[in-house]
Amino acid sequence: MNLPESLFQDLRYGARMLSGNLGFTAVAVLALALGIGVNTAVVTAYKAMIARPLEARDPGRMVDLALIHQSSSADFHFSYPDYKAYRDSVHSFAGLIAYHLEQMTLTDAGGVISQRSSAAGSVMGRLGLLPPGAGNAEFANVAAVSENYFQVLGVAPLRGRSFESIRTSEMAAVPFALISENYWQRRFAKDPAVLGKTVRLNGAAVQVAGITPHDFIGTNVAVPDFWVPLSLEPLFHADGKWLDDRENQCCRLFARLAPGASIGKAQAQVSLVADHLRSLHDPHSESAKPVTALVWPGSIFPLPLRFYRGLTVTILLIMLAAAMLLAVACANVGSLQLARGRSRQHELNTRLSLGASRARLIRQLLTESALLGLLAGIVALLFAWVFLRIMVVLHTQIVPAQYGALIFRVNPDLEIFAYVLAISLFAGILFGLAPALENSRAVLSSSTRASTATARTRRLQDFLIAAQVSLSLVLLIAGSMLIRSSIHSLKLDTGYNEKHVVDLDIQFPEGSKYDSERKLIVVRELRTRLAGLPGVVAVTSARPPDNYGFRTAAIGLSDGKTSRKNAQSILYYTLIQPNYFETLGIPLFLGRGFQAHGQPEQSVILSESAAKQLWPGQNPVGRSLGLGATDERVHTSSELVADGPAYQVIGVARDTRGVEFDGSDSRQVYLPLPDSRLPGRPILIRIRSGAAQVLRAMDPAISSIDPGLIATFSTLEEMLRWSTPFIAATLAAAVASGVGLLGLLLALMGIYGTVRYIVVLRTREVGIRMAVGAQKRHILGLILRESTRPVLTGLLAGMLLALGASYLLRGVLYGLHAVDGISFIGVALLFLAIALLAAYPPSRRAIQVDPMVALRYE
Repeated sequence: MNLPESLFQDLRYGARMLSGNLGFTAVAVLALALGIGVNTAVVTAYKAMIARPLEARDPGRMVDLALIHQSSSADFHFSYPDYKAYRDSVHSFAGLIAYHLEQMTLTDAGGVISQRSSAAGSVMGRLGLLPPGAGNAEFANVAAVSENYFQVLGVAPLRGRSFESIRTSEMAAVPFALISENYWQRRFAKDPAVLGKTVRLNGAAVQVAGITPHDFIGTNVAVPDFWVPLSLEPLFHADGKWLDDRENQCCRLFARLAPGASIGKAQAQVSLVADHLRSLHDPHSESAKPVTALVWPGSIFPLPLRFYRGLTVTILLIMLAAAMLLAVACANVGSLQLARGRSRQHELNTRLSLGASRARLIRQLLTESALLGLLAGIVALLFAWVFLRIMVVLHTQIVPAQYGALIFRVNPDLEIFAYVLAISLFAGILFGLAPALENSRAVLSSSTRASTATARTRRLQDFLIAAQVSLSLVLLIAGSMLIRSSIHSLKLDTGYNEKHVVDLDIQFPEGSKYDSERKLIVVRELRTRLAGLPGVVAVTSARPPDNYGFRTAAIGLSDGKTSRKNAQSILYYTLIQPNYFETLGIPLFLGRGFQAHGQPEQSVILSESAAKQLWPGQNPVGRSLGLGATDERVHTSSELVADGPAYQVIGVARDTRGVEFDGSDSRQVYLPLPDSRLPGRPILIRIRSGAAQVLRAMDPAISSIDPGLIATFSTLEEMLRWSTPFIAATLAAAVASGVGLLGLLLALMGIYGTVRYIVVLRTREVGIRMAVGAQKRHILGLILRESTRPVLTGLLAGMLLALGASYLLRGVLYGLHAVDGISFIGVALLFLAIALLAAYPPSRRAIQVDPMVALRYE
């Protein structure tokens, strides 16, 4: 018999065996489908969110551009003059496009659904869970792109015209914009009159010339509301020099490789142009320093994934958790296969006596395992697709559209089908190999007809159960620690009154009338008006503690210029007004605060942890320190830089909690904020009680001063809850706990199924014990002890593995030790209790058997 024919017979016989034992098949397929499904969902989500190509024709020819400085920092934004230089000089590109995304105010839009009504109608709006940022204006997400954008991407508008078909003279006479089909449907209910309609973006009138295709994101991760030509940016910002300023690094650059051109060749040409452009920049700017060009395959991420260490670690941890879950599923089905193999000894022995070799028996058993894996793969693929589709739909229903119409394409493609096929066959061989070897070995032994498992088989079964328990315990402990970290992070004392302080951000309309003097007058008048509102206790201007706007400075305790190389410490700094501490309720432990008038500019106040780090066990008041900027690149020309040789410490304030999980942003250096810089800082308003009444009174107060002012406001508590680290920790907790619970379910299925099979096989032994006078409780205790021994071994191994996992997670655990006793001991005890419950029913059923029946059992 040739090999194809024998394989076909193995497949047919394996299918009959699986269909003849539907209970076992269903349990095994379900267990494997959970493990394979989670891995498929993770890989599909990775492709949809991380490894997604640009939305373009032939996306494999698209590339991203960035510049790497000698300090290893990266710039992925370029000025418009530099864009034109690269566009005209790099011949390896068939086309180069520029892209800039920003929020603009939207007026005169009319339409069916406004932004506020859309937000209020969302699930988060109805539950009162909207992210902070309520305000008095409607905003639109606007993508400003070079005129060749759609041509290079190879995308045509759904209706109307794109920018390259509009003449420059025509664009100068009537500024044009495109609207996305998603926004056209959501905001205007697909009103065909939108084409040719005039709306105002940042107060500038533009006419809608076309509609982009549905879900078209281009070089972004979300669908913009409008697309406008970059040449119109001076109009939107009332700044005629906006495009000509070589230091205005506004745009990301993407290119399509020319036929026959390689990434390496393009990178070399970009480096030559970049070296020439250095001489055209301000000699004091970072752009004037030597750089190396970086060109890589087109991606929505501004830099290659290796530059995002935190994201890379997160991806690896999620994939590791999914792989562990698959290992638990394989161990689960392997233990079931091993136990089931004992009941098939007569069948296998008969096949052996009829001339089958051991290799043929192993091949037959592996064929059945591969069939199980393929069946599970089909179920897993459907499970992953349905789950991800539900997540995508829930996102659109829960989150208001103005916070990002994110597009995730989760439909399986050929790569996903190939992945599922490969992992299904791999899982089938992985869980089937050990049982096939062991069961075929048992057939050849002299104890084939024994009613109990061999010592080798029992050890293998115990190992598989212990492996399930240990890996599931690691996942559960990790999930428990992340959940406790998220809860703990929201319960910790912030060090300031976050519930009764409102952050008000003011955006001035674009226009020449809002010069620096005019802005200062408006802010002072607004602060005076706000201070007089009922319920307002105090008003100050500064960035709040849970804001990412803090900079770091090199701290030196010796004379001379301070830099990162000779720094004593690297600390955060922020600029505040004299009444900042009183407004936020932050006490001063030592010294005094800044004075309202006549305060020396070279004075600083330290937070308690910063003082302890610089002068442990000493009083820092009256001492001097030097400050030096740690990274000039992040400071704009309008930003005040902490840079000076002699600052005197005049006070020490209580620590406040920021948003970094390691607490590094609690170590603060406070400097006085000059009045001239008030327009560049949020206004912090201390209120007596609930914020609703004060927030309602803000709109008329702001409008009475200047109706053109754009205001967004939220409490500091809302800002803290919606900061990126806490959202990331919450999502990590949800993923880890979800995978951990699936692992627990699989482990319990394995324990229950294995114990059930073992008890059935030991029915004769139980009958003999009962016939010679053994008590039922003794037999029950014996079975439970033997059943829980591998569970205890797995718990011990899992605790050791969880120590390593907690070390990897230490960067995202807020307020918890690396070894959290409650998570380790509590989860282990819970697991042991549930494992006993899983083993009890089959053990209890064994002692209910009539001894005379058990003695005749085969």
